Amino acid sequence: MENLKVTFDILPDGKSPPPGYIKSSGHLVFEVRMTLEHKVRWVKDGHRTRDPENCTYACVVSLESVRIALTSAALNGLPVCACDIQNAYLQAPTSEKHYVICGPEFGLENVGKTAIIVRALYGGNCRC
Repeated sequence: MENLKVTFDILPDGKSPPPGYIKSSGHLVFEVRMTLEHKVRWVKDGHRTRDPENCTYACVVSLESVRIALTSAALNGLPVCACDIQNAYLQAPTSEKHYVICGPEFGLENVGKTAIIVRALYGGNCRC
């Protein structure tokens, strides 16, 4: 959750979200690799909110695009460099006006506070 701090604007105690914002929810997804490394992601429950009327574009690259690029590079003898961009996805602004009520995963000091979602999250939409 430390890396997700840029995604939420946590409001002070008792402050309500701006007009027009819709309450949303999310859950934690745990991943444990074969090397026993682990990662946890907070995923917005996008399936519980209405689809946007004006935009359904996904701001992430598809698996097929990556495969095509790597195949093309291999066929043409081009070198391929790769890196882990970790949380670069969290830099995309969101077009949705959603907020969540913080649970214990946001830190004990934030439990019960309102947090406005200001950046793209897994399960949500980014700005087109």
